[in-house]
Amino acid sequence: MSGDSDASADGEAGDSLTDRAAAATDSDVSEWLSLEPGEEVVWVGEPTKLRMVGTLVTGVVLIPFLIGIVILLFSPLSYLGIKHTDYVVTNRSLYVKQGILSTNIESVDLDRIQNTEFTQSFWGTQLGFGTIEISTAGSSGADISFDDVEDARDVREEISRVQREFGGGGGRDGTGGGSDDRAPGRRAASADQLEELVAELRATREALERVEARMGERSDGRSDDAPGEATDGADAVTSDEGN
Repeated sequence: MSGDSDASADGEAGDSLTDRAAAATDSDVSEWLSLEPGEEVVWVGEPTKLRMVGTLVTGVVLIPFLIGIVILLFSPLSYLGIKHTDYVVTNRSLYVKQGILSTNIESVDLDRIQNTEFTQSFWGTQLGFGTIEISTAGSSGADISFDDVEDARDVREEISRVQREFGGGGGRDGTGGGSDDRAPGRRAASADQLEELVAELRATREALERVEARMGERSDGRSDDAPGEATDGADAVTSDEGN
């Protein structure tokens, strides 16, 4: 019975992600997302409204202080921020759209993703939501993030699965397949550079040996001439004395 319940739960989680992707064409996402030929939506989401629980609780607790009233007054803005934020995963890229009065869209191609990290706040642990941070090679931090989404672990696994299908080799840790595909090319380039370096070192060594040999020849020539000069000088002295 436990096995059947686990399988049922997995099926419900998979159906949830599939249903969200199927509803993408009927949602507001289709109004701002322009897909390239062959690009398909895999998952669509937004920050969960449950994240406002922590904000409201904090505001209520701090009502005796001015800060609590301010938090409660600005809570509608937090709600509007949730409603105007969309996260999209396609078979080629990840997208984040944010903005209430203006719209800001960020994207990262799957072949540039180097790592994905899953984090949960206190309220996220209690209420079942989390944040996925996506970073690319060479970046100092997260390039984009899916903040406070439900089923965050499943969404991260879905991103990894799409990476594997797109690049062939992305792992569960979020390492992109595209960089793995380019690794043989980098190794080949490194081998060629190493061969060139060895050839340059050999040429430099040969040049130094030739210079050393020439210096040795000149040194030997000078040592041979020195005794002769001394002998000539001695002969000259002897000749003077004879005269």
